[in-house]
Amino acid sequence: MPIRIILLLVVAPLFFLAGYFAYSEIAKQRELYVQAGQTAQIAREDSAISDVIHEVQKERGYSVGYVSSDGLTFPEELIWQRGRTDQAIASALSDIDLIATEHRTEFDHAVRHLQSLQHMRRRIDKGSGPDSDTIQEVISAYSSLIDTLVALARASTGSDKSTEYHALRQARFLISSAKEKAGLERATGAAGIVKVFSLSLQEELMSLRREQLAMLSEAGAVKGSTAWLPALQRTRQYIVLKDLHETVVAADAAIQTTPVTRPQWITASTAWIDLLRLEEAVITAELVFLANQLEQETASQLTELIWFSLFAALSAATFVVVALK
Repeated sequence: MPIRIILLLVVAPLFFLAGYFAYSEIAKQRELYVQAGQTAQIAREDSAISDVIHEVQKERGYSVGYVSSDGLTFPEELIWQRGRTDQAIASALSDIDLIATEHRTEFDHAVRHLQSLQHMRRRIDKGSGPDSDTIQEVISAYSSLIDTLVALARASTGSDKSTEYHALRQARFLISSAKEKAGLERATGAAGIVKVFSLSLQEELMSLRREQLAMLSEAGAVKGSTAWLPALQRTRQYIVLKDLHETVVAADAAIQTTPVTRPQWITASTAWIDLLRLEEAVITAELVFLANQLEQETASQLTELIWFSLFAALSAATFVVVALK
């Protein structure tokens, strides 16, 4: 048997084996690239959900102010905010494909609650007087809607903290949850300070403040920064609201009034919520950057692996042709 044939029979299986391993590595790298793309998409979809939550929170605040003042406060702002909310909802529903697929139950539940928003708006526009039951109904309806959106965000975030990316997702969810408590604090205080001030209001505000600080403390721990929360507590936004909060809590509930006005409370609480929103947005930007970076890196690695495999295959083919001559 010619030496060329013997050489070919010996070397050819090695080439086939190398080709198999190259194919396997390309398949694995392609899977990593697909996963990285999904990670980047979920990061963007998470951001869309956060936008909806934020806009609904703002609408709740305006709605409570509108109802508790018998339509005298925020009529124009409420109309404008409803447009912003509808825009955020429409954008999110058209964008969150992956999360909707992977968490169908939570997504469908959120959609059903979003569909009830128009009914609540009509109830608010119709008006029935700024009594405590109506105010509480508005707060409860919006809060129930927000809770379903938070549940969707929680399902999407999961509990994995194994990487910087997943730890940041946990931190963002905790900040978002604290922001929801701050929004509820704003609505509760705005409704109760003038119309239904009571001891139970004071207790609820204290509870909401404790829950916010607990969530923010956990967010700082997840971020790996013990200085993050103390830095927040030194901001003007936190200090102003803290002072008003202490004034409300220290007031005599028996006289059913406080030295804090509704505009003061809404302005201060809104500034605090905006600060938390900014912190949430910073983490969102980091998440999108990390996800896009991962997608680009895996794409580059996949491209390099494909080119290397093609070069190896071409070299093997050249060797075979030369060996057969």
